[in-house]
Amino acid sequence: MKVKYCLSQTAKAFLLLVSAVTALQPAIANITITVSNENSEVGFSGEHAGMQFSGIFEQWTANLTLPPAKAPQITAMFQLESAKTGDFTYDSTLPEGDWFDVENHPEGKFISDSITVIDGGYKVSGLLTLKNISNPQTFVLYEQKDGFSANFAIDRIDYNIGVESDPDAEWVSREIMMRMQLAKAN
Repeated sequence: MKVKYCLSQTAKAFLLLVSAVTALQPAIANITITVSNENSEVGFSGEHAGMQFSGIFEQWTANLTLPPAKAPQITAMFQLESAKTGDFTYDSTLPEGDWFDVENHPEGKFISDSITVIDGGYKVSGLLTLKNISNPQTFVLYEQKDGFSANFAIDRIDYNIGVESDPDAEWVSREIMMRMQLAKAN
């Protein structure tokens, strides 16, 4: 008889623990992290005439609602005119019509449609829109002690970037590497 009582008490304790964790989960599950150029960095790099170049977007913002949220989502908006490399020739060319065409398309955006937990972070899929052209993009967002990081490539030709002056990627690499270093601070 005592064995049944002990098992019953153990089962009750277990159910109480599960109930407590479940009650806390909604408070944890719906946290949105807002990041921007003020506390984080979004950069890009490639090759021009055999030489490496790199730059950053000086104006952007992103909201990350990550699992276990019921509706995880990442949205990011960035001002294309804020792309800076530190090289006058590149910085004056990027806003032009053949490249980012900031007069007609001042903003780029990324909106996720799927975020899944993987070892070390999250697999993120969604649409990246540049120059009013949207293409699917998937990357891994690695979780780190102080934030998140990601590195992935985009094909500039897929976004009609630089196709008038260099359609065959003879001068500027077709593949542009994107890098993100995002702080966790809210």
